[in-house]
Amino acid sequence: MNNPFNPSFGKVPNIFLDRTHAVTKLSNELQDPNSPYQTTLIYGVRGVGKTSLLTDIGNKMSAKKNWLVVNLATNYNVLQTLIDSICQKSSPEIKKLLDKIEGIKLSAFGIQFEYRLQELTETNYQILLENILDKLQAKNISLLVTIDEVDPTPEIKNFISLYQLLIRENYQISLIMTGLPNKLSELQNDDVLTFLLRSARMQLSSLDLLSIKHSYQDTFAKKGIAISDDVLVAMVKKTKGYAYSFQLLGYLLWEIADKKITFATLEQVQGEYLATLGRNVYYKVLQELSPVDHSFVIAMAKAPTPVVTTAYLQQELGKPKNYLSMYRKRLLDAQLIKSPARGMLEFTLPYFKEYILENLKFYA
Repeated sequence: MNNPFNPSFGKVPNIFLDRTHAVTKLSNELQDPNSPYQTTLIYGVRGVGKTSLLTDIGNKMSAKKNWLVVNLATNYNVLQTLIDSICQKSSPEIKKLLDKIEGIKLSAFGIQFEYRLQELTETNYQILLENILDKLQAKNISLLVTIDEVDPTPEIKNFISLYQLLIRENYQISLIMTGLPNKLSELQNDDVLTFLLRSARMQLSSLDLLSIKHSYQDTFAKKGIAISDDVLVAMVKKTKGYAYSFQLLGYLLWEIADKKITFATLEQVQGEYLATLGRNVYYKVLQELSPVDHSFVIAMAKAPTPVVTTAYLQQELGKPKNYLSMYRKRLLDAQLIKSPARGMLEFTLPYFKEYILENLKFYA
C-alpha cells in the first residue's frame, strides 16, 4: 500500500483535509459571471496548502468543457507566456480560429509572433490577447488564469492592470492568485490596483484538530496499524493544525510503522520531522522577516512560556506599546503568531519556538 501522505509542495495530496469545501465553492462561483470570486486572492503562511488548493481548483476547471486554464509563473514575459499557453492548450478547433488572428502563426513547433522583435510592445500583446479572447468568447469558452505565490513585480502589476481592463470590457476571464499575506497586501494597496481590495479573499488557516485526529486514525487503520487515543492526541499536538506538518508527520510515521504507533515511534521520527520543518519551511520564513520582526519573534521564543504577554515583550524589547502594536499586527497578518486571549501571543507553527532557539546557538 502506497504512502497516502504527501509532504511534497504543489501536488494535491490524497488526504486533503478541510479544503474540499473551498475547492467546491470556488469552482461553483467561477461559473457565475457576477460572482466576486471571479477575482480571488488565496493567502496564508508557507506550507498551509495554497498551491495544492490552486492545483485542485485548476484541475477541476480544466475538466469542464467550456473552460481553459492557464497557470502563469511570475516571470519576465508574462503576457507572451499567457498568449503562448492559451494557444498551446486550445483544442484543434480553437487553434484554427486563433491561427487567423493577425500577428500570430501556429505551427507544429508552437506559436510564432509575426511582429519583429522591436515591435513586440505591451500594446501589441494586449491587442493579441483581446483578439484571442474574442475568439474564445465566440465559442463560449471562459479563461481562468492562475498565479501561484505571486510576487508584486512590475510585470505582474502590468498584467493585473490589463486584467482589470479586460474585465471592464466584459471578457470572460477570471484570475486566482495565491501568495503570502504581505505580498498580496502590497498588490492590493498599489495605487492602480486598488480594485483588488474588492476581490474575494480566502484565508487558509489551521486545519481542524479533530479532523486531523480522525484522519490519522482512519488512514493508519487501513494499514492495520493501531494507535491509542493518547498517542493520537500527541500526534495531533505535534502538527498544531499546520497542513504541511500533518502531511509530513503522517508520511514519516507511515514509512516506519509496523503494527502499532507508540510514543516511542513518535520519538523515533522526531529528529527528521523537526529537521525537515526547519529546512523546508522555517529557514525561509525567518529569512523573509524584517530586522524588527526578527527581533520580535526572537523575544517571543526566549520567553519562559509558550504563551507570551505583550507586557513581557515590551519589557524585553525596551519599546513603547504603540511601537510593538505595529509589528504585532504585521506578524498576526502574516499568520506567524496568534492571540489566544487579550494581551497574549503565541506562535502558530509547531516547534517554531524551538527552531528559533536552536538556531540562536549558532547564529546569535
